[in-house]
Amino acid sequence: MAFAGLTVLVALGVFATADRAILDVVQLAHGSWLDFAASLVTVFGQSEVVGSIALGVAVVRWRAHRRDWWIPLLLLVVVAIELVLKQTVPQEAPPGELVRNYQESPFLNASTAFGFPSGHVARIAFLVTALRSPAGVSAAIVLVMAITRIYLAQHWPSDVVAGWLLGYGIAAVAYRPPRILLRA
Repeated sequence: MAFAGLTVLVALGVFATADRAILDVVQLAHGSWLDFAASLVTVFGQSEVVGSIALGVAVVRWRAHRRDWWIPLLLLVVVAIELVLKQTVPQEAPPGELVRNYQESPFLNASTAFGFPSGHVARIAFLVTALRSPAGVSAAIVLVMAITRIYLAQHWPSDVVAGWLLGYGIAAVAYRPPRILLRA
């Protein structure tokens, strides 16, 4: 519900002023070493990296005859929702002149019309939740990814909050489906 509500508010442009103010504050600290470090952190949110980890975990769980072996594969649902929203929710990415990341990366980049939600944050939030990482560790990992995405001006703060809600939400529902789904 929170994700759907945030999506509607972002589509209406409610957070535009707050997003810009927060991005400006996060970008106050700067330096080429910080740009490099933040760019390096974001590598761990790339689809290829998170997807490989999710697939590996699913295989290990399947071989161990765990009933929850399939849950890491729901990453595909997260990515599908992310891509649909990036084509439909009219939130432009931050201006190009603010971007600080290193572009030389061997990873695939899907061309999308808009930037909402943050796929990096959605994928990381899903993965740490699906792997049942301790809450404090999970929160720290997602927070670091979120801050780097804002610092590098790849996303607005509302994008990263939506990414967290999306990733966490899909994993949480997988482990505890709502009662309405269990009755069907």
